[in-house]
Order: sequence, then C-alpha cells, then structure tokens
Amino acid sequence: MERYAITFEVKPGSEAAVRELLTTYAPPEWVTPDGARLLGTSIFMKDGLVVRMMEIDGSLPRIMAHLARQPAIQELERKLDEHLVEPRDMSSPAGARAFFQRAMMDHVTTRVAVFEETGV
Repeated sequence: MERYAITFEVKPGSEAAVRELLTTYAPPEWVTPDGARLLGTSIFMKDGLVVRMMEIDGSLPRIMAHLARQPAIQELERKLDEHLVEPRDMSSPAGARAFFQRAMMDHVTTRVAVFEETGV
C-alpha cells in the first residue's frame, strides 16, 4: 500500500461550496481493469487549503488514469474548477499531469503500529 496526497487552494468564500462538493460526490470504481486498487481516500480542509489523501495498491499513474475516466470524478473536477485559486486544465492527460505534479505533496514518513500477538 502506498499513500499520496495533493493540495490545492480554494477562493475565499468558496469553502462551504467546496466542502459540499467534496462530501457528496459519488465514489469512483475502486479497482482498475488491470487490478490496481484505490483502497481509500480522505479529504481535509482548513480555511481555503484542501488536502486530498489516497491509499492505493498498484501503480499511481494507472490509478490516476482510471480516476480521470470516472464520470463522477470528471463532474466533481469540473464543479471544483470555478472555486480554485490556481486555474488548472483537467481536460487533457497533459493538463492533469501538470496539475498533479504541481499539487503532489512530498511523502516524508509513514508510521504504522505493529502489535505483537499475546497468544491469549
């Protein structure tokens, strides 16, 4: 499993509309045709800053291409566009790639608890 996060800013006054969009969109198909899996997503927002985190099993480029073809995700991205501080072009693979390269956060560390079996 790998974790990735992107960040973007929304225009002042758009926070409520963005929160509504991000909490009500239909979920995508979780598995790609080649078997890569989107295991989960979390979205955080503080003031105008949004952080979208994904947990995946498989290739990030394949997951991103799969999500880009999902009608629910396409609709969400179109609706989000009007609220973003920095314009982006999600209408082409090159535009989407440029946005994700700009928005992708650096992974610093992951810590996972490991519990020993007690045999009880």
